[in-house]
Amino acid sequence: MKIKLHNTGKLILLLLMFATPVFSQSIINTVGTDGVFAIKDATNNFLTVSQTTGLVNILRTFRLENTFNSTTGIMFKGADRFMHNYGANNMFMGISSGNFTMTGTDNTVTGMNTLRNNTTGYQNTAMGLNALSDNVSGSYMTAFGYKSLSSNYNGFYNTALGYQTLFTNYGGSYNTAVGSWSLYNNTNGHSNTALGMNTLSQNTTGIQNTAVGYSSLYANFNGNNNTAMGFESLRFTTTTSQNTAVGYRSLYNNQGNYNTALGHNAGSTITTGANLTCIGIDAAPSTATAIDQVTLGNGFVQSLRCNVQTISSLSDMRDKKNITDLTLGLDFLMKVKPRQFNWDKREWYEGNKSDGSKMKETPTAGFISQELDEVQTNENADWLNLVLKDNPEKLEATYGNLLPVIVKAIQELKTENDKLKMTNESLASEVESLKEMNEKIIKLEKMVNEITSGKQTSLKSKTTNLSNSK
Repeated sequence: MKIKLHNTGKLILLLLMFATPVFSQSIINTVGTDGVFAIKDATNNFLTVSQTTGLVNILRTFRLENTFNSTTGIMFKGADRFMHNYGANNMFMGISSGNFTMTGTDNTVTGMNTLRNNTTGYQNTAMGLNALSDNVSGSYMTAFGYKSLSSNYNGFYNTALGYQTLFTNYGGSYNTAVGSWSLYNNTNGHSNTALGMNTLSQNTTGIQNTAVGYSSLYANFNGNNNTAMGFESLRFTTTTSQNTAVGYRSLYNNQGNYNTALGHNAGSTITTGANLTCIGIDAAPSTATAIDQVTLGNGFVQSLRCNVQTISSLSDMRDKKNITDLTLGLDFLMKVKPRQFNWDKREWYEGNKSDGSKMKETPTAGFISQELDEVQTNENADWLNLVLKDNPEKLEATYGNLLPVIVKAIQELKTENDKLKMTNESLASEVESLKEMNEKIIKLEKMVNEITSGKQTSLKSKTTNLSNSK
C-alpha cells in the first residue's frame, strides 16, 4: 500500500514533522505493508522510505553542517561518532577518529581512532585502525595500515605503510617504513628507511639505517649508519654501526663494526669481527672475530683477474720509523720449501674429513703453511707474518711477505757475483801478465840459445885453426 498526499496534505505533514512544539510530542507516520513513504515535488522524489526493506533513499544532495563542536556537523554510527570535519581543512572518517579540541589543520584520516589525541599536529594523512591514534603534535605524517605510527607523539616527516609499521615510534622523525612490522619498535630513531616485512623491526634509537628485504637489520637496536639489502641481511646486528651488506643473508650474524659484504651469504660467519670486506658468494674471513681483512670469493675461486698485475700498497717513508737493512736473505730463503701438490680441501667433504675422492687432478705449486711457520719460528722471524694463524684449523700462507727476503737474497747473490767477477778479472790480468812473461822468457831462451850456439861455433873455429898451425 502506498500513501500519496496532496500538496496541502504534504505541507501539513511537513509542518507536523519539523514544527517545534511547545510541549513534548511524538509524531508517528505508519507506512502500510509494502508501502513507500516519499517526499517529492510534482515529478521528482527527494526522499523515500521503503516499508519492506527499511531502506532510506536520499535522491538529491545530502548536506551536513561543518563541525564546530561536539554537537554540530557530526555523523554517528550507533552511539559512536563516525565522520566529521572539525578544524580547518580537516577530514575525519572512522569511529572516534579525531577530536573537538585540536588546533591542527589539513589532516585527512580514515579508520577507527585515527588521530584521536591530536592537538597541534597538522598535514597528517592516516588510514587504518588506530593509525596515528596517539599523535599529539607530530606533523607531515603519512600512516597507512593497522596501528601504523600508532604511538607517535611528536615525531614528524614519518611515512609508514603496512601492518603495525613504526608502531611504537614516539619522537623519531624522517623515517620511512614499508612492510608489516617494519621499524616496529622504533621510538626516537630518525632518518631510517625500512622496506620489507620485519625490516629494522627492533630498532629503537638507531639512526640513518637503510634496510631492504625481509627481516634485514631485524634485530638492530641502536646501531647507526648501517645499510642492508637482501633477505635477512644483517639479520642479528644489534648495536653496531657503519656496516654494509648486499645479498641473501649477507653479514647475517654480524655484531662488529665497519664491515662490508657483497654476495650470497657473504660475511655470514662474521660475529664480532671488524673492518672486514667480503666479496662474492660465501666469502668469509679467516675467523668470525677477525679484523682488518679483505676476502675475495669462496674456496672454489681459481683465479683473480684484473687489467693490471699488481696491487699498490702504502709505503711512504714519512709513515715509517726504525728503517734498517733487512738481515734475512739467501740463508733464510734456502730453508723455505717450494712444493707441488693437489688440492683436496676438507670443506668439500661431509664432516670436513677428506678421503681423496674429491682431490683435484691438476697439481699446483706453492708453499705449506706449517713449513713456512716452522722456518720463520726457527729464524726468530715470526714478525714476517708468512702464516695467518687466526684460525688454527685453517692456516693460510702470505706468500707476498717473502718478496723483501727474495730481493735481499738476489742482492746478496749479486754482491757475491760481483766479488767473483772482480776475482776473475784479477786472475785474468795475472794470467795475461804471466802470458807476457812467458813470451819474454821464450825470447830470452832464444837469445841465450843463439848466443850459446855462436860461442860454440867460434870456439870450434879457433880450435881448428890452432891445430893447423902446429
